[in-house]
Amino acid sequence: MAEVIKQNGVVVSPSTGSGNTTLQVKAEVANRGNRLAQTATFEVEGSGVAEKKQFVAKHLPAAEFIEFDNASPAVDKGGGSVTLTGKSNTTNITFSKGAGDVIGADISAIKFTANGASATSGIAITGDPGAKAKYTFSVTLTAAANETIEARTQQIIATAAGGQKATATLNQTAGDPFIEVTPIEIDVPQDGSAVQVTVDTNTTFTVTPKS
Repeated sequence: MAEVIKQNGVVVSPSTGSGNTTLQVKAEVANRGNRLAQTATFEVEGSGVAEKKQFVAKHLPAAEFIEFDNASPAVDKGGGSVTLTGKSNTTNITFSKGAGDVIGADISAIKFTANGASATSGIAITGDPGAKAKYTFSVTLTAAANETIEARTQQIIATAAGGQKATATLNQTAGDPFIEVTPIEIDVPQDGSAVQVTVDTNTTFTVTPKS
């Protein structure tokens, strides 16, 4: 016997029967993530019976939550775009930076995508998709190039309307060591006064006479 799928993802089985029958009522999808209770109304019509009977099924809500799909993404030493994805059922998401120096820009009002539509950090998501089901979100950040010879990290924090937090830690590989001197040719005066040469580097150095 076929199942019946009614409103808001509630499933009743079987859809037909004869004599005393126990109906099975369940969510169409396990762990749907709806933040608010959802209701579905079903009618049962008996052959030869004038009055239809109905029952209301309430799909119980899930706790408000937010999570990143990858809590420890890698970032190239050259920097560039970094996209973080995750799931939530909250009404709005606020992004902020924690410890680290990979992302230079202020992200408190950054644009991102929630449930396939444009959204803004800290502002209610249009249509409140999390009321009926969990949704996916993505935010794209710009990482600075790592000009040091040490690996760097950056915490990105996503906060739900209810205060729940998810943290992703960006891990940027170390930059290449470099060294430059300017100018490359100088005149040293007779009077003993000094002339400056600037060393620009991201590593340690020593100065020795060239053999």
